[in-house]
Amino acid sequence: MRAFLLCATAALLPVGYVLAAGVPLLLAWVWENATRRRWPWEPSPVDRPLLVWVVVVAASAALSPHPDLALPNGVLLALGPVAAFAPALRTLKERPGLLRHLCAAWAAGGVVAGAWVVWRYAHAGGSGRGDLPELGWNAAGTVLVAASLLALGLLLAAGPRWRALVAAAQVPVLAGLLATLSRGAWLGWVVGVVCATLLTGPVGRRLRWAGLGLSLAAVLAVAAVPQARARALSVVDLHAHQDRVLLWKAALRMVADHPWVGVGFGAFVREYPNYRLPGDPNTTPPFAHNLPLSLAVETGVPGLVAFLVFLVRLMQLGLKGVLRGPPELRALRAAAAGAMVGILAHQLVDGTLQSFHLGFAFWLLAGGLLAPYGTRSSEVEG
Repeated sequence: MRAFLLCATAALLPVGYVLAAGVPLLLAWVWENATRRRWPWEPSPVDRPLLVWVVVVAASAALSPHPDLALPNGVLLALGPVAAFAPALRTLKERPGLLRHLCAAWAAGGVVAGAWVVWRYAHAGGSGRGDLPELGWNAAGTVLVAASLLALGLLLAAGPRWRALVAAAQVPVLAGLLATLSRGAWLGWVVGVVCATLLTGPVGRRLRWAGLGLSLAAVLAVAAVPQARARALSVVDLHAHQDRVLLWKAALRMVADHPWVGVGFGAFVREYPNYRLPGDPNTTPPFAHNLPLSLAVETGVPGLVAFLVFLVRLMQLGLKGVLRGPPELRALRAAAAGAMVGILAHQLVDGTLQSFHLGFAFWLLAGGLLAPYGTRSSEVEG
């Protein structure tokens, strides 16, 4: 049941309805551990830095000038690892071959999400950006980046009968990614593809050619769609980014005034009007459109440092596992690492992972990166 709910969570995440499976997954996880009289947690090598980060965020929330907002958001932050990371890690320890099904479920959800984004973009008459009913265009871009990268891993790991189907899945996923017009998501996808192809090593020649082909196709698609072309060219237009520059300047002032405990996790939106600069069109932005800067504002410099220590340890262990793993699953682990790097690169110009929904994406990928390999036979049979 836990494995089924985990795959259902991955499938529903790209379309914006992760809680439909995520809540039953959490309840089943808590019930299972309660009946066995153990904590609903799976020990991992990142427990210590994760605990330090959560404690720092909790202290920041307690001392925040907005505890009514920061404390509930702090609880949600702590709930994310319990709801997604812990059950994913234990399930993948018990059934290492499930990683293939988890990636396939996410990619399948990405196909539906990508087609839905394109449909909404088409019905906007070319005057808007593609999104989803429950996810904005940048959030949709985040989940589609991961879907595309995981599908690339499946392309290398799949048997000959399934390769054409897996390759075809990229069409709606990348079309949806293009229709979001999210430049940050495009950046994340490029970085993720480069990371995944480098990590596959000698077994990833097919993946490198696939990544190169997809990259060329993406460039041609951007050049062919006027709105996408304009969005891509606007990257070098400094005048077009003045709102973001003013936002970051104000955020830095917030950090200077609250360097130790911040304004409270999730309280950026409430405090920002006090620091808004003249000429700034941003009225009540939910975050700084830069995850490290947002964390520094909301949890103080100690909160940012604690998160970076946790993240470095997570990626260090994850990448080590990719490089030492058997060829059968190396492509999938490399794709998961590429997806993680891609969505983190997106966060340098956005903050979509700060939502509880998108947090599931982070924690599921983290579980996939840290789950140990089983025996070679169990990997193949899974």
